[in-house]
Amino acid sequence: MLIYYAPLGRKQALPIFVVAILNSMGGSISQMQLLYSPEEDRIFFRVNSTDRKEFRFWITRRYAMLLMKILKEHRVSDPDVVTQSTAEAKQAIQSFKQEKAIDEADFTRKFDDNSNELPLGEQAQVAFKLNYGIKEGILRLGIQPKEGQGISIVLNQDLNVSFSQLLRAAADKGAWKISDHEASAVGATDRRVIN
Repeated sequence: MLIYYAPLGRKQALPIFVVAILNSMGGSISQMQLLYSPEEDRIFFRVNSTDRKEFRFWITRRYAMLLMKILKEHRVSDPDVVTQSTAEAKQAIQSFKQEKAIDEADFTRKFDDNSNELPLGEQAQVAFKLNYGIKEGILRLGIQPKEGQGISIVLNQDLNVSFSQLLRAAADKGAWKISDHEASAVGATDRRVIN
């Protein structure tokens, strides 16, 4: 994993974790970036699409904990995991798939800042509403501010692992300990709205 430094607006340069993502579900996600800002005590989340659009959000500690619970719920709902008969077998399959996804992700590519359109504006919005649904192994996340437009992201199991890895790493920079809260996943569902 490559850690590099880049400025965040007028603030001091901070470590950034980047993963280049190839979305097999239509190619809409190009890159995701999650960066902890001590000045804000929030995580700066940016996602680029393959059509050169960038969406920016601030993620609070509370929102990050909700995200981690949902991401875990999606990982444990993987058909390869749920069909196992013992807890040990489920954990082994899940661990194997997570290691494989991390090995295949590109954590070395620098986040592309060049000439991106900003449909939600230059200023990051505070993520407030979180909609999600899990169907046929696919997680659909809706991230929205309190007012105004948000984004919808579709994650397969591999993208979930990469996103979880980035979120954990950024939260660890703030000593948020969200992994402790990840253990209590939200109950299984087809669609939920939180907030």
